[in-house]
Amino acid sequence: MPSDREARLRKEFAPLYPGLKPGVWYKASWLSARQFARVRCDGRADSMASVVKESHFEFRGGRPRRRRGPGQENLRKQ
Repeated sequence: MPSDREARLRKEFAPLYPGLKPGVWYKASWLSARQFARVRCDGRADSMASVVKESHFEFRGGRPRRRRGPGQENLRKQ
């Protein structure tokens, strides 16, 4: 079983994320939930994915976020 995915804030982006310490590893799921609660979004998958800008963080462990292609937001088995 893969380890939990973790994210670490890059020092140069620290002013954009009050309360997070640069260089500290956080569980990526916790970080996403934290940012989602702080940022307005319209509920669309692409809007939610932009809550955490991946370029502002370093990642380790677990699986990378899945990328969705255009038109795949609502694909489910029926």
